This record gives sequence, structure tokens and C-alpha cells, in this order.
Amino acid sequence: MKKIISLLLICLSCSFGEENGLKNYYVAQKEKNIAVRQSYKTVNPRKTVGRKKWYEVDWNQGVKLCPEKDFNTGNGTWIVNGTSHVDSLNCVYVDGSPYTRSILVLFARNRNDLKDADSSWILVNQTIIDLKGKDFIVYKGIGRIDDRYVKDTSYAVRMEYDLIVDKTELRVRDALWLREGEKVNKKHSVLVFNEDYYPSSDSLMVLDYPSQYYRYYLEFRSKKDGLENVLNCSKPTQCSYNKFANGYRLPYYDEWYILQNAGQSKVFSWGNEFVEDSLKKYADIHCAENKSGLYPVRRYAPNQYGLFDTYGNAYETYFALYDDGGYLAVNPCSISGFKNPGKACRELLKYKCLRRNTIVNNATFKTPGFQGLRMVRVLE
Repeated sequence: MKKIISLLLICLSCSFGEENGLKNYYVAQKEKNIAVRQSYKTVNPRKTVGRKKWYEVDWNQGVKLCPEKDFNTGNGTWIVNGTSHVDSLNCVYVDGSPYTRSILVLFARNRNDLKDADSSWILVNQTIIDLKGKDFIVYKGIGRIDDRYVKDTSYAVRMEYDLIVDKTELRVRDALWLREGEKVNKKHSVLVFNEDYYPSSDSLMVLDYPSQYYRYYLEFRSKKDGLENVLNCSKPTQCSYNKFANGYRLPYYDEWYILQNAGQSKVFSWGNEFVEDSLKKYADIHCAENKSGLYPVRRYAPNQYGLFDTYGNAYETYFALYDDGGYLAVNPCSISGFKNPGKACRELLKYKCLRRNTIVNNATFKTPGFQGLRMVRVLE
């Protein structure tokens, strides 16, 4: 009985502020103490457009949404794409998710007509990058890296939309969850080349390490979050790309460059010249000689956009689109055919731990590099 009373006292002492709109929003604090964990703090939406709101939370942070006090609480219905329950005051409690994803919460007056429903997107380990209407300078290498005079170029880009971006690379933990209930070819295991990349062959020991890229993860996540798949595959080797779909995808080259450099129109996020001390803040650049440079996500500082591991850990790819509707996942630092990857990549490739195309095994380069992925989708 003592625990129940103390819990009630803490909850009654919580400050439940109000915000404009149909409801108030609260996010659970990340605390180990059960009494403190049951308290809530008011947060403002990260972005609001009409009846749509987006909120950013961390893994395992639960949320509580309540109708505005002047609204007739008995006339609203909650529809949640996740685990939740509703109390006697018609407040909905949405369980925190240990996985990177988006949870849609609708509050509707009429369950049979959702056109006027108030929507809230709960972005778990995701962030909104405000890009729409902004101009950026993107740098790119041209020519061959073995030319006597290596050439680089830059061009201006104006973005026409905002992006929702995963703060981290997809983890093994996320991949295991995405595969639940899906038909997956057994040869595409979660721990691909695990003897070279991971410290253990036990997936439970590497849950927070980056997962190997697997294009079906884009489809699986889109399905779980109620979004349209961007890849339409009649056969495993025959896929077309639907650029109008609202589901998850890899960033395009211009987007990836902007995300990696946190919107700084420079070669690196800290300036145009390479500075090793600056790079050390964002990545492990001195891993053991026989290791791949992989480590759990969020070990190093995020960039100015709040994105982790944009310079280190697994190398990430972008989508290159073709006029016939096809696509290709491309490594921005690829030197295939002696292609010049640009100044930033040339500096990063000097470190065997970073973005390399191969890993060191028995003092020789022989194993393909570890390709991870970071999902994005257009905010709509």
C-alpha cells in the first residue's frame, strides 16, 4: 500500500501543462525508479501542420495523450498503430517502443470518418530535418582518383520538402523485429559475415550494433508503420522504384550529403579543411588493425542535426534513380573503377576503420565492407 500511495502522490504532483489543439501531450521520463518513471512532463510538438503534429521521443519512452479539457471526452475515439490503453478520462497511454519507428495516433469524433481526425506521429529515435525552401551547396568528386590532378565540383541545391530521418543506423535489434512474421530467405541472416564484423556470433550480444543492409527492411518498416512501400518487386531481382510513395527509403545523394554535414554547405560539417581532432568527436578512427570498426550506435557525438555515426561505423548508401524506374544502392565513398569519390571521402578512406570498401583480415583486404542503412521518408 505504501508504494501505491507514493506513486499517486508523485503523479498528482506532476505539472500537466496545456497546449493548443484537441489534446495535451506528455512524454514519460527515462528513469529507472518506478515512481519517477510514472511521472510525465509536457513537451511541445516538434512540428505542427493543421491537425497534424509530430513529436520526437527516444527508445522506450511512453506517451500519454488526453483530449483538451473543454472537449467532450466521451465523444472521441483513439486509434493507435501500437500497444496502448485508454483510461476513464479518455486519455490514451501509448507504450514506449524499443525500436526505431513512427507510431501514428488518431483522435477521431467519428471512427467511420477519419478525414477530420487529429493525428499525432510519435517519432521513436527519429528526427525532423527542416529542409524545405532552403539552399545548400553539395560537393562531389569528378574524374578518376588516379588522375594527376584530382578534380572536385560543387553545385547548388534547393530542397522542396522536409525529411523524417532515423537518428542512428538500423540496429541488429531493429532488424530482428522487422523480420518477425515475414518470409525471409535463410541465407540472408541478420549477422552477415559476423565472424569479421561482430565481436560475437550471438545476435543477443550485438543488438545495438549496426545491421547489414537488406532492402526488404525498407518494406518491412513501411508496412509496420502503415506506409506505402517505395519498392515494387515482381521478383526478388526485378524491382521498380515508386518515388511518390510515402514509405521508407534510403536518402538520395544530395540528401545524404546534406544530412552527413548537418546542412553546412561545406566539405565537412566543421569546415572545408580536414581536421582529425574534429573527426574524433564523431567516429572511432583508431580501431584495432584486424577489426572492422563497427561498434554500438550512439557511442560518439551526434552532428548538429542530432544524427549519429554519419562519419563512422557501418558505411551508408544512397539511392541512385534511373529514368526507367530502376534504382541502385550506391556507396558515396566508392572508388570502383578508380572513381574519384570527392575530398571528404578521400580523407575518410585514409582511415581503415572508416567507410572503407573492405576490412582488414589477416593483414590483407579481402572482405567486402559492411553496408548499413539509415532510413528516411518525406514529411507529409
